[in-house]
Amino acid sequence: MTRRPNLRYGISADFTRLAHLRGYVDWRILFSPATAFALAIVGTYAFAGFVNRFDPEGSAGSILVRVAIALVTVASYALLPPKLRSSTAALLPMKIFFVLYLWRLVENVYLSSIIISPGPGLVFSVFLVASVGATLLIAPMDRAIINTDLTLVMNALCVVFLIGLYFNRDILFAGQGERMSIDKINPIAMGHTAFAFLIYFFLVLGKTKRLTIQSMVLGPMLLLVVVFSRSRGAYIAGAGSLLIYILLLKGSKRLFAILGALVVALAILATSGVELIDVVIARLQTIDVDADQSTMIRSQLFAGAWRQFLEDPVFGRYAVEMQFNFYPHNIYLESLMAMGALGSLPFAAHIILALRSTVGIIRSGKFPLAAVLTAVLFVREAIAGMASGGLWGNSIFWVTSALTISFWYGYQGFLAKARNSEIRAY
Repeated sequence: MTRRPNLRYGISADFTRLAHLRGYVDWRILFSPATAFALAIVGTYAFAGFVNRFDPEGSAGSILVRVAIALVTVASYALLPPKLRSSTAALLPMKIFFVLYLWRLVENVYLSSIIISPGPGLVFSVFLVASVGATLLIAPMDRAIINTDLTLVMNALCVVFLIGLYFNRDILFAGQGERMSIDKINPIAMGHTAFAFLIYFFLVLGKTKRLTIQSMVLGPMLLLVVVFSRSRGAYIAGAGSLLIYILLLKGSKRLFAILGALVVALAILATSGVELIDVVIARLQTIDVDADQSTMIRSQLFAGAWRQFLEDPVFGRYAVEMQFNFYPHNIYLESLMAMGALGSLPFAAHIILALRSTVGIIRSGKFPLAAVLTAVLFVREAIAGMASGGLWGNSIFWVTSALTISFWYGYQGFLAKARNSEIRAY
């Protein structure tokens, strides 16, 4: 009888054996795949507090952080032995869309002379480096993202993030009705970054005593950041992704997750009363297309993007909503507007594959922490993408969607090869 690979929630024995071959750079965690992944999802804004503290007037600090993240990603990929890199044809729709969308940007900017805010230099650098480059380099490294490395890096980045906010405590509540905001990190980004850390700590809660203690200590601080960022998108997308995660769990895992969420909720109520909940409810109640300026502008952007799609429904025409000369804050409408129905087919196929992978990873219960975290963050980004962000700058959406697919389809291929090897050996 053929022995099947020993799978468990965390990492399989085959993954562990491969990931710790002598050629793998586990002795240099700074350039590990786990570091590249963590920096891609939270790194830019984790260091923003330090940048704002020591370089409040210029942009050199922000540029250096982005360059450093790019260099770490490239080094992690280059140092990883080729035999540990995965590949899957399921990423082909995304790659096709990248090519089509890049052509649309080039045509708009250089042939049609359309100004895309905040300027072609930043648009192309962010899209090609932070979105396309990071995605294509990180997705093949799924097999080498080790749990111990990931927890160490995520914990360290969380501490850096919170210390950076503490350094800016004198200006953190400078205005906007006690809404958290500093120059180098806006409230929306702050709320999404803090919620990404919260999702991570929710997933590791109870896994080990050390991780549980860290979750209980850092979790409440992150919750305060989420609440007082007053970002409605962070509230809805973060809570929605956790709800979907819990609903997708099977059997006792779902029960334990619900109980864990209830314990956390009771702890919040016990320590803060209803004040935090009141802040969230009050902020959500401001969603009014007739009274709230942000909601009003978004509704106009949506209408303009839809109108532009109807004008060129097959191939699309413009990468920006022409009335505001900006992305329409809905990546799905933006795809239709820019690429038309035909050009959006690869994008739709990519999302369907990512959703299928998300369901499989969460319900399986046999995938490493990085896979589950990636899947939940993809759901969050897919929800947030309905009211925030643009295709060229939504790097977390691209990285998490591609890595989720790579984990699911690449992992299945890896296990199939392992089983075939065992059969031949037998």
